[in-house]
Amino acid sequence: MSIPHYGVWVAYPTHFIAQSARQDPKSPHVYLKFDHSKENEAAINVKSLDRDGRLAFWFRRDFDHPITQHLEQLNHGFHPIQSHRRGPVHGIDYLRTDGLFNPESAKLLPHDIPGAHNDVLDNLEPILNDAIHQRATAYIFGSSYGTGIHDIHMNQGSFPQFDNGVYQDGALFFRFPDGHWEAVFMAFASQRLPTNEETGEFVHGSKTLAQILGDD
Repeated sequence: MSIPHYGVWVAYPTHFIAQSARQDPKSPHVYLKFDHSKENEAAINVKSLDRDGRLAFWFRRDFDHPITQHLEQLNHGFHPIQSHRRGPVHGIDYLRTDGLFNPESAKLLPHDIPGAHNDVLDNLEPILNDAIHQRATAYIFGSSYGTGIHDIHMNQGSFPQFDNGVYQDGALFFRFPDGHWEAVFMAFASQRLPTNEETGEFVHGSKTLAQILGDD
């Protein structure tokens, strides 16, 4: 099943709430609030429900890609994406959109463990703080649920009981006032590659991201 209500939400992030392992040990999120609304938020998964709860995490501090030329033309608000071939902005695909990131550069990170710079929260929170304090514009790809957006991660290679799709992956992009862009991409360590070109479901002989990254 494809990702429902897929698109990109353009907004100014204002603050966030990060759930620790103590607050939610099973399915924690970072809730990124935007546009000074009490309701509008991006619900960002920071742990998988799978036995291996880690995330593959990619961060590009100086993101230079043709997609930014299209994104910066968008007004604030949610923009549905019906097709990756039509419309002002196309859907993104971690496997099929050229030049998003180097797959082998991923960090495999647990949600929240003792120590510095060794988990998802340690890596994500400084990025969000910089975007908020510098009043960057956020471009959030995922699935809208009316007042917010979720599935802000790779949306393919999961088991069939979960939604899978092609050119329907989630991500975070930030355009800063000085003109530079930053990008965050996340996937669950248990998601498998490669995937079917039509459905996004993993194919026979696929491997988990943990296996591909050599840390199974």
